[in-house]
Amino acid sequence: MRNPIVLLLTLVAALSVAGCQAAFPPNAATVEGLLIEDLYKLVFVIAAIVFLLVQGLVIWSVIRYRRKASDVALPAQTHGNLVLEIVWTVIPLVTVIGLFFASSQVLGVVDARKPEEVSVKVEVVGYQWQWKFGYPDEGFEIYGTAQNYPELVVPIDERIEVTLVAQDVNHGFYIPEFLFQRDLVPGQVNHFEFTPNKLGTFAGQCSAFCGLLHHAMGFSVRVVTREEYDAWLTEMKPDPSASTSPAPDAADLSGTVKEWSIELSSATSTSGEVSIGLTNGGTVPHEFIVVRTDLTTEELLTKVDSASNRLDEAMLDAAGEQSEFAPGEVKLLTLDLSPGKYIVLCNIAGHFSNGMYAPLEILAN
Repeated sequence: MRNPIVLLLTLVAALSVAGCQAAFPPNAATVEGLLIEDLYKLVFVIAAIVFLLVQGLVIWSVIRYRRKASDVALPAQTHGNLVLEIVWTVIPLVTVIGLFFASSQVLGVVDARKPEEVSVKVEVVGYQWQWKFGYPDEGFEIYGTAQNYPELVVPIDERIEVTLVAQDVNHGFYIPEFLFQRDLVPGQVNHFEFTPNKLGTFAGQCSAFCGLLHHAMGFSVRVVTREEYDAWLTEMKPDPSASTSPAPDAADLSGTVKEWSIELSSATSTSGEVSIGLTNGGTVPHEFIVVRTDLTTEELLTKVDSASNRLDEAMLDAAGEQSEFAPGEVKLLTLDLSPGKYIVLCNIAGHFSNGMYAPLEILAN
């Protein structure tokens, strides 16, 4: 009987050692993360002690008081032990109260806002299905795509303030090495502050299932020295002397693309060369596709692919398009349109199905 027990205990010990690395979170890359890491280790150690104590007593009891071949009668039956009951009530109670105060203290530090100590402010917008990082004090924004994840750049050992806004549905801003995540909720602005303490690039992701392309909502945070950060800012800041976008001269129609609609100055125009002055009035990139179709909008919506939440552009009779253009940009799209019915739409994933379209009829001269 002893050999199987020894083998079982050896197996348990081996599995415990092998699982230690997976049981612990990654090394913290922020000052606040270090506190979370220490709290996790404290909880883990207490849990391990409880586990070993309980399992050890169970195994010992099973071995020590197992029935022998010579046992023919029940052992003496004992009911209650006041001292033991007080001990196993007080010890867990004290432990839980201690963990409560330790967790409360760490939470207070993580949630603390100290605007007087903030040196960099960042605005994060989550939308289906990517991120926008804005640096309001520096006057520029960074947009991500499913193929090109955006990168948030911050200086080491400086306090960073992050403002979180959801454009459409719930998202989660999560960086594993920060040991922290915070939700983005439509209609609510959330904040948190952190102080990076390690140089390097750290992967991030959306931690709340937000739709079909949730897996494509990746990003990274690059922590650099102050000198590297200043050089990066100089490179990223827009040139104030440069014209940001051309003016739409002599446009026949004007169009505004924004969340979650497309507006045209007129629902009709005459055939021939038609110029449309476009403005992205939203807060994320959009596109503008003019599709000739005899289908109604409702019928075309049934053609949206459930996997990509987009229309298959190969099946569309597209008369022309303005590819993705940034918020605030103004474009002039000139097309040769024959008489017929058209639908103007944005085909970025989820945008058309959320109402970004407008009908357009081209009349014969």
